[in-house]
Amino acid sequence: MKLKSQRICFVVPTMGVGGTERQLLLLMEGLAPDHELIVVCTRDAGAMAGEVRRLGRLRTLDCISGWDFRVGARAYDVFTAYRPTIVHSFMFGFDYRINKAARKAGVRAVLSSRRQLATWKSGRHIRVQKKGNRLVDAVVANSRAVADFAIDQESADPGLFRMIPNGLNADAFVSDRDVRQIRKRYRIPFHTHVVGMVANFSPVKDHKLFVEMAAILVKKRADVHFVLVGNGPLRDTVRTAIEKKKLLDRFKGISTISELADLYRVMSVSVLTSHVEGFPNVILESMAAGTPVVAAKVGGIPELIEDGVTGSLISTRSPNDFAEAVDAILSDTERSAAMAERAQARVHTEFGTAQLVERHTKLYAELLARTGRT
Repeated sequence: MKLKSQRICFVVPTMGVGGTERQLLLLMEGLAPDHELIVVCTRDAGAMAGEVRRLGRLRTLDCISGWDFRVGARAYDVFTAYRPTIVHSFMFGFDYRINKAARKAGVRAVLSSRRQLATWKSGRHIRVQKKGNRLVDAVVANSRAVADFAIDQESADPGLFRMIPNGLNADAFVSDRDVRQIRKRYRIPFHTHVVGMVANFSPVKDHKLFVEMAAILVKKRADVHFVLVGNGPLRDTVRTAIEKKKLLDRFKGISTISELADLYRVMSVSVLTSHVEGFPNVILESMAAGTPVVAAKVGGIPELIEDGVTGSLISTRSPNDFAEAVDAILSDTERSAAMAERAQARVHTEFGTAQLVERHTKLYAELLARTGRT
């Protein structure tokens, strides 16, 4: 079923630098040649506003938060002005007023999204979300784990949910730069295996476990160095933990994420120690880069990684188990290269930008067909 040219409106709090916002930009890039696109930011435009304007229109509602009572009225004004046929929101549990405004404005297809295991939601959030669910034609979840969690948390109709995984431009994470030059630029010692983690410094990522894993690995082998890429509120706390383990000379902290392809290229292993994950882009990026992955078996990660085939999954919170898995990859380069190659191939066949766009256009066409307009 082909989607004819439509006016599609996406609603998001802001187009700041984040995983959801990058996914939206990828989707827009695929849709822009054939459709008229509008992005409505309920707060402010954000750092990626320029990229949005390259692909379509951008409007801001200048509201304080998802609870702001002005969101609905201002969104309604935009919808009646632009008359989109599709409204798809990425509102992290605050889509009720958007859905209501879209329905009032006569929008043909209304969708919302679930992109995380929202353990933070209170009873108040859930009550409002249930009202929002009664106003949508579909809910797009980026993993089966996220869908199942939302269905259970919200007592939602499973028939509303569609699973569309994240996508990425796989080639963008493959670097052809000289490894020695990358190491020199970031002052990473030569002749060492680099064990890295790309993650915000927040409690859910469990950097403490990573540091404990590192302490075990350095006792096993002298040829390892560790790189933490990201920023966040716990950055200083993690540094203190590294210092207490007397591992400062083994660690490199890098706050920028603008050169991820080079950093993945220099890594021997990409690790993710999170307590909770919906569908982490870092795993997709590592797979696309051809970097072997060791990750916690939580949330949607097992939907990406097949243990022992395209990476290693750890079902415990034991630093020893993570250390053993990393050591096994470093010790058997032939096996780890084969896993990385299979993972890289899977990204190209299942998680590319083309697949992301195709799955959304198919869903949009299906929903519009119910109203007799595709």
